[in-house]
Amino acid sequence: MMRDRLVIVCTANMIRSPFIAGLLASRLASSPQVRLHLESAGTAARPGASATGEVLEVARTYGMDLSTHRARRLTDGILQPGDTVLCAERAHRRVVLDLRPDLVSSVFTVREFARRAEAVCARGEATDWPSMVRAAGRQRLATPGEGGGEDDIVDPIGGSRSVWRDFERQATLAVSSILGAVSTLSVPTSATSEPRPMTRREYRRRSVGASSHPVVRGA
Repeated sequence: MMRDRLVIVCTANMIRSPFIAGLLASRLASSPQVRLHLESAGTAARPGASATGEVLEVARTYGMDLSTHRARRLTDGILQPGDTVLCAERAHRRVVLDLRPDLVSSVFTVREFARRAEAVCARGEATDWPSMVRAAGRQRLATPGEGGGEDDIVDPIGGSRSVWRDFERQATLAVSSILGAVSTLSVPTSATSEPRPMTRREYRRRSVGASSHPVVRGA
């Protein structure tokens, strides 16, 4: 099964996008429904910057280690045809579309996508990741402007503990909704019926077994 690409975008690529990308990657690693290649980037990132100490601490409570993360600035070279791009804020979506207008149907905010993915999957409109993204895009065309500021994830940089709690709550609830939508998708046939490669020992055992019980023809 080929991997679909998902890029998470925020401003500095030091808090929101690495946290959300890491959480999705860790929770979807064993999913039989999808195989995603996840990346993150920032619209105004300082390349090479580390994740902040605060988000490292939050990430650890979810079993993630973001200590090796290094920020990347978003460029059109990072984005590829067919990518799904999820942004922390609506402003980031505008930046993405300035770079790659061809991705207009597959660029959302994280919270918007979570809401729309849940809705289309509840109605049985999606069977895999690409069809879920397409259905979410169609729903947006039917209900433009829905969500407004509620579709943004707060930037907690320099904020109080309360702001950080808001960030954590908004991000994790959105990820939970996306995971719930994914869980309703069909499991690809290749993921359930593709035979496991035979080990050398199994091959020898099968060969020996076959030769010790010959088929007698014409008896």
